[in-house]
Amino acid sequence: ATYIDILITNTSIYRPTPSIASLVINMFKMREDVQAYHLGGMGCAFGVVGLNMVRDMLKAHPGKICLFVSSEVVTSAFYPGQRKEALVTNALFRMGGTASILTNNPAWRSRSKYQLQHCLRVHTGASDRAFSALNWEPDEEGINGCVITKTLPSEAASVLDKGVRKMTPRIMTWGQYAEAAVNYFQIGVARLSSGKLCTAPRPYQPDYTRCADYFLMHAGGYAILRGVQKGLRLPAEQMLPSFASLRDFGNTSSASTWYTWSYIESTVGVRKGQTVLQVGVGGGMKSGVAYWRALRDVRDIHPCWAHLGGKPLTEADLPRPISNEYKSIFDMPSTRTAAEQQQAIKATDAAPRVTYTDVDKAAAAAEVIRLHAEAVTSGDLDAVAAL
Repeated sequence: ATYIDILITNTSIYRPTPSIASLVINMFKMREDVQAYHLGGMGCAFGVVGLNMVRDMLKAHPGKICLFVSSEVVTSAFYPGQRKEALVTNALFRMGGTASILTNNPAWRSRSKYQLQHCLRVHTGASDRAFSALNWEPDEEGINGCVITKTLPSEAASVLDKGVRKMTPRIMTWGQYAEAAVNYFQIGVARLSSGKLCTAPRPYQPDYTRCADYFLMHAGGYAILRGVQKGLRLPAEQMLPSFASLRDFGNTSSASTWYTWSYIESTVGVRKGQTVLQVGVGGGMKSGVAYWRALRDVRDIHPCWAHLGGKPLTEADLPRPISNEYKSIFDMPSTRTAAEQQQAIKATDAAPRVTYTDVDKAAAAAEVIRLHAEAVTSGDLDAVAAL
């Protein structure tokens, strides 16, 4: 612990005082000059989005060593009410935590597993639709809960699509650059000739299995993963590690992609020179994409996957199939035309869901204050805890 110069921790819902960063410093007796930062409310994406912060910190402080901790503690977010959109989180989210050490100190290269080659982030929070897709708010009875709206899958797919599109030119092979150039040329000829010389092909989308060897997708749920799988046109075997993480650990929020990575290391391993594409998405909405290259052969059985005995799962081990044709209105936008995407958005908007007007929010807040006051006056501490 005395080697650590920078500490960055994260939990989304659970935000204690002192912070998680302070708890880590106290537990491991870190130095007094350690630069510690704790971020809360960043959602499931921070496990990847946070790498941008780590990169910037190490650029500003060359040769330093950073401990990056992504975790989620959901006990405080348990929802005891009746609102369906909030009850979903009780079943989907699970507690989890991961820790990794990152540095640009050349002395550590021989001990390092991977090199971060690219990372980026996208935030669509300027859109009201994206901003309100996932909220922490009271229900009609004043009970707080994490509300997942019907627009979340489509908004998650949209921000994921934007993040992956931004990363794609950086990781394509030279052969794929040539294929893209031919595609753009054919589109241009078709437009100039009004389709007489040739018909316009669909916009070019590379075969991502030629861009990366392994894929770490945020295990947000079955529908999210299937939508990503279809949008990126990934075979079932490339998606199986993410589904394995979802099966055994549920949605562990910002830690989910790291659980998937540890599954790969624990079962099939990663060979020197192979590449890993890490993709996270979270409320707000935001997405992060990172691209790694292995510096050596890696085969480590992590404690969380010790129960598998080093043997990878098969599709038959999953509760639902992942190789069959999947059709959902929440498909990745890249699989549709713009008109089809707008139609899907209209369909989700038309679906019934619980919403709050400004008046409803004010009334709910006033009711919560009133209930708290009554509980305190009557000495009913259990009622206060329930609120």
